[in-house]
Amino acid sequence: MENKENMKKFYDTIAEKYDFIFSLSDVQKNFFQKYITGKKVLDVGAATGNLSKFLKNEGYEVNSIDINEKLIEQAREKNVDVKNLDMMRVDELGKFDTIINVGNTLPHLNSKEEIFLFLKKAYSQLENNGKLIIQLINFYKFFENQKSKSDFLGNLPLIENENVKFERYYYKNSDNNVIFKTILDDKLENEEILTNVSYFDFMKFFEQLGISNVKVFGGFNESEFILEKSQPLIFVITKADKI
Repeated sequence: MENKENMKKFYDTIAEKYDFIFSLSDVQKNFFQKYITGKKVLDVGAATGNLSKFLKNEGYEVNSIDINEKLIEQAREKNVDVKNLDMMRVDELGKFDTIINVGNTLPHLNSKEEIFLFLKKAYSQLENNGKLIIQLINFYKFFENQKSKSDFLGNLPLIENENVKFERYYYKNSDNNVIFKTILDDKLENEEILTNVSYFDFMKFFEQLGISNVKVFGGFNESEFILEKSQPLIFVITKADKI
């Protein structure tokens, strides 16, 4: 399963409309202001640089990485320097006080094993008491609430405004992973495979990595995470001080 090529095609397709689809809300800004620790921040999957730009304006020292050149070019137009670097090479960078990986980026990796390896690498790149902030979609909700024996799992809320219409649907494939189908402006259809990684998988990963200080939220408004109901799944992981 080669997710990265599909991911490149997907983001190439929506690059022109990306900022109309995925804007940075005040709720998200408040969340990051509260939970970011220290000054040195790594934005993994920075896309067009909206979060990185906000954090730089707040006085943080921000490093940003992504692998889609069209999105990176848009970031440059905002005076945000995003390095073209695969997230699996995060261990080639220095230490950070906070590492951020949001936007359901992790399921684009090829397997749960790769996701575990990223977590291991990212956690090792944190300074003591540093934070790793992860946001993804709670796929468990869709599989648990599947209404029929068909492969259709459900849809994400429609994004529609004067600039864009973006439809998003989930289907299950034969490997029990997620087929993510989208329709942009009623004409551009696309799909990619996402690794079906769940809350329970992450709990197992954290145990294997010796990670115990984890806060879990069901949204950037810090709502309670409810396994069968919450659409977002957010982890705020704090690295323990070495004794």
